[in-house]
Amino acid sequence: MSNFKSRLVWLGRAILPNHWALLALLLGALTVFGFAPFEFSPLVLVGLAGLFWLWSVKTTTLADGFRYGLWFGIGQFGLGVSWLFSSIYFYSEAGLVVAIFLVILFVLLLASFVALAGLVISRLAAVDWPGAALLWLMPAVWVLIEWLRSHTFGGLPFLLMGTSHLGTWLDGYAPVLGVYGVSFAVAMTAGLLVWMLHYRKFLSTTLVMIFLWPVGGSLQKVNWVTPVDEPVSVALIQGNVAQDLKWERAEFANMMQLYTDLTREHLDAQIVVWPETAIPGYFDHAAAGLLRHFVGDAQLQSREIVVGAITRSDKTATEYFNSMINLRQPDQIYNKRKLVLFGEYYPMAGVVELISNQLDLPFSQFSAGSARQPLMSLAGQPAGVSICFEMMFGALIARDVPEARFLITASNDAWFSHTFEPAQLRQEVQMRARELGREVARATNTGYTVIVGIDGQIKYQIPPYEVGVLRGEIQPYEGRTPFSYWTHWPVMMWSLLLLISVILVTKYRQ
Repeated sequence: MSNFKSRLVWLGRAILPNHWALLALLLGALTVFGFAPFEFSPLVLVGLAGLFWLWSVKTTTLADGFRYGLWFGIGQFGLGVSWLFSSIYFYSEAGLVVAIFLVILFVLLLASFVALAGLVISRLAAVDWPGAALLWLMPAVWVLIEWLRSHTFGGLPFLLMGTSHLGTWLDGYAPVLGVYGVSFAVAMTAGLLVWMLHYRKFLSTTLVMIFLWPVGGSLQKVNWVTPVDEPVSVALIQGNVAQDLKWERAEFANMMQLYTDLTREHLDAQIVVWPETAIPGYFDHAAAGLLRHFVGDAQLQSREIVVGAITRSDKTATEYFNSMINLRQPDQIYNKRKLVLFGEYYPMAGVVELISNQLDLPFSQFSAGSARQPLMSLAGQPAGVSICFEMMFGALIARDVPEARFLITASNDAWFSHTFEPAQLRQEVQMRARELGREVARATNTGYTVIVGIDGQIKYQIPPYEVGVLRGEIQPYEGRTPFSYWTHWPVMMWSLLLLISVILVTKYRQ
């Protein structure tokens, strides 16, 4: 018990801020402006270099490393995922106090991963060997912690440093090593800046920079994949339905009229895509009711119209899926594989449901689709389909790429309207296109509705927060990027090898 109390005391002291921790807070917040919608990537390098400087120069105890990491994370995620407040406060029954409390908990959870990185680094970094810490240990630990955060609690891959460097020379590493490979290059660059500016190692820094950045730029010029067949014309429907109206029964007919009218105006497109849950209810119910004639026409005329709706195996089923359905052939269904924790599913669901019933509170959750699902055939091309949050997971989407010639994704970001989240998720879609060498057509309810090229840059887009239809072409590709073969394993193995090497060398030096 005394040991437990002493650890609590240590933790209490470690989280208390000092003036350097407040600097870490500002540095963390600064990095947010390197991501969408701002996309000024040098600020990520400044913020991360500042944190590495604190860990290298101002850290004398384990508590220091933990403290600086924690407050950097609070700054980064407190600003960067502030959009969570919007969805909780405006679209749930939680009051202001509960919404603020839940957001604080979420930010602390995310920040704790950066604190863990600081704890590991301060434990292993040798004071008389700063170069190894800055150039190898810190980038390796940073990437491993990003990966860990992205694979715990259902996946929390928000604001990965590599994503901020789309459009720079470093994004040339994305088709080879994925977003974590770019993160490693970003972290190494941050370490090099400290190595140069604080330790005055100009020559060695220049030599490494000459290799690191130009190699990325050279990789940008490699044609990993090959275009095949003619471009496919698409129409992406953006209904701009307010979230507080979306699930109102009285609005259902108006919403269906909006989507069907917009679709009929663009039936010359080879593929039409509606957003996630554009049909706010069971597909079988809508297909037999208001949409009966529309679905029949789509099948009769062989129209490729892909719509978002909720599906179930039968009318008495207890499993529900967040799905995309091809109206031309309704047995072509994609069920979302990666669900949002607490948003779409609950751990220990049986216990949560029991408590909800006792408190007379509503309870429902989606089931996850199978890991391997058949690709849709759209305009004669095999297409990979995904929904919303799934586009944050490159290894997941890579499962479709060997056969898929382009990617279709749908989202409903109305939960987070006029916050950073829609632009951040759009940037994730751009990174997946860059990693996998496949163009992506993204249909959303409120924006950002875009078509992204294999270079990760936007080819076509329409303004968010208005009713509209994005017309454009998507080019099918064949072939594979190296990342689509091995996903994140090389970067993780390399980072682990560096970490183990530093541990062994540190013990030897001691």
